[in-house]
Amino acid sequence: MQRVEIHLQEEERDYLATKSSTGVCPVRVLQRAQVLLALDKGVLDGRISEVLNVERTRIWRIRKRYLAGGLKAALADQARPGRHRQYDDKAEAAIVALACSQPPTGYAQWSLPLLTKVVRCQTQALQTVSQATVRQVLKKNAVSLG
Repeated sequence: MQRVEIHLQEEERDYLATKSSTGVCPVRVLQRAQVLLALDKGVLDGRISEVLNVERTRIWRIRKRYLAGGLKAALADQARPGRHRQYDDKAEAAIVALACSQPPTGYAQWSLPLLTKVVRCQTQALQTVSQATVRQVLKKNAVSLG
């Protein structure tokens, strides 16, 4: 791999120096700032890896992100793909509405297993909902069964 030189602008260099000397930022950002400063000075990747205790591939990724998107792209965390929500707001509203209603005949109050069972029977979209999901929806909406 051919080494590509990085030349920071003066205001970028000052910003990174301030960022790395104050220490009021996440360690990942601090480490990226130190790598960029070292690359700007022309320090070899092997030496940066040795002194800062980072892998060479991390140095390559930081350099690549700086060249592609500038300083902000190199310092910021990239978005990670997360799991999509399985149930939409309408389904969650159905759970909350049922939890706020009167319990079935013969029960003094809702319990989590009972609520989950009734939600599965009454709502077509929630036939596979788990008890843990029902609990999380209630917690998110500050609904107490007690």
